[in-house]
Amino acid sequence: MAFVLNDRVKETSTTTGTGSIALSGALTGFETFAAGIGNSNTTYYAIAHQTANEFEVGFGTLDGSSANIARTSIISSSNSDAAVNFSAGTKDVFCTLPSSKISLPSPKEYGSSSNPIIITTKVGTKTAAHPYSGQGSSSAYFLNGLESPAIQFAGNDSSYKYYYRFDTSHSSNSGHPLRFYLEAAKTTAYTTGVTTNGSGGSAGDYVQIAVDSETPNTLYYQCSSHGYMGNYANAISNKINSNLSTMGELSVGTLFKMPTNTANKMLIADGTSFQEVDMSGDATIASGGALTLANSGVSAASYTATNLTVDAKGRITSASSGAAGVSAGFVIAMSVAL
Repeated sequence: MAFVLNDRVKETSTTTGTGSIALSGALTGFETFAAGIGNSNTTYYAIAHQTANEFEVGFGTLDGSSANIARTSIISSSNSDAAVNFSAGTKDVFCTLPSSKISLPSPKEYGSSSNPIIITTKVGTKTAAHPYSGQGSSSAYFLNGLESPAIQFAGNDSSYKYYYRFDTSHSSNSGHPLRFYLEAAKTTAYTTGVTTNGSGGSAGDYVQIAVDSETPNTLYYQCSSHGYMGNYANAISNKINSNLSTMGELSVGTLFKMPTNTANKMLIADGTSFQEVDMSGDATIASGGALTLANSGVSAASYTATNLTVDAKGRITSASSGAAGVSAGFVIAMSVAL
């Protein structure tokens, strides 16, 4: 099961009542729900009586043979936005994009692991409209018919990930395995939450990604065999994978957390980036910021005429009191003199 939208999907129906809509075949110039949406998938539908003032727009679920659409939820209708009790006569049933979806700010349907959001993926010739026109391969990915668009993923809960499935079963995908990377140039592959079935070009092939709060905010969908065929996807997440030095001043409105937030950590530059490391050796740092020096092995005390041992770093490694008063050598020297 998957959520699918498609163009030019329209059939007739003579269904009456408020139950599932029995489909009767495509109109001339259109295709059936079986061909355009697919068995057991979900979609937005509209149904309108050809002669009576009865209509309904909703979210529907096709059965296993696409012969019927279950009216899963009603969005709007001629019956005060409730299910319409359709009268006898012929109705038109078609796939639609509800205005409510357009009017909401960037709405994203939830795609579960069993009902992912389907993105039909094909490969064609790159045009001047491609963001990497003139670079890399002369081929491009087309997502739902659009040439390598920038897209946005939703998913900000690790317990309820949003699943997106790139359907790469079309024969044009053969030889062009779609994968995810942290850079357009494919320096670093991203595989967390990514599953693949086949390499593209055969029935049932797909690449699926589960998106949650830890998905990097920018990912690039590219061909693993050829350069710059795709574009990028943004995810609204807690994880930033870009170089902050290029972003100017960074304002953090809440706690700034690193992957490991236990006590005794500090940031150390290694010539390429800052890394979290443990304080070690002669000092520790507490979660409140207090710095504690390790004991030197010398007992805390006051020493007289002190004998000291100092290491190469200037640290006192031992201490003891010397003889009280003048030294023995001084006493002998004075006796000889006298």
